Amino acid sequence: MRSKLYIAIDLRFEAGTPAIGEAIGLGAAVDYLSGIGMQKIHDYEVELANYLYASLRSVPNIHIHGPVPSQNVQRAALCSFNIEDIHPTDIATFLDQQHEVAIRSGHHCAQPLHRDLRVNASARASLHFYNTKEDVDDFIRALMDTV
Repeated sequence: MRSKLYIAIDLRFEAGTPAIGEAIGLGAAVDYLSGIGMQKIHDYEVELANYLYASLRSVPNIHIHGPVPSQNVQRAALCSFNIEDIHPTDIATFLDQQHEVAIRSGHHCAQPLHRDLRVNASARASLHFYNTKEDVDDFIRALMDTV
């Protein structure tokens, strides 16, 4: 058990100011999201994710990882994929440099999953409630131009 003296010494050696601004920002974010409604955000993200999945199916030689989003599947509005004979990092680089479209590439902190899928990396498009179907269309056009 810690003594009061030990706790006082711990606090004395803490560097900087506590994350007060971040705590206030988190509160503002919670208020903002609560004002929109978390269920409304979820429903829209499911709709957008389904649109992304359906749109990605039109890309030649694509392999989409994971289940199709639905109201019954708890998952984020994102899609990991590979395109035959193109490294995910190349896809991400070309999308960024040629079309100003940002996606992720790599392991996504899921190396064991990638090992099980027998892929060395994947590309991932992520959506949130501030994205639109037009954003998805722009992404698909850029991806088709890239592959």
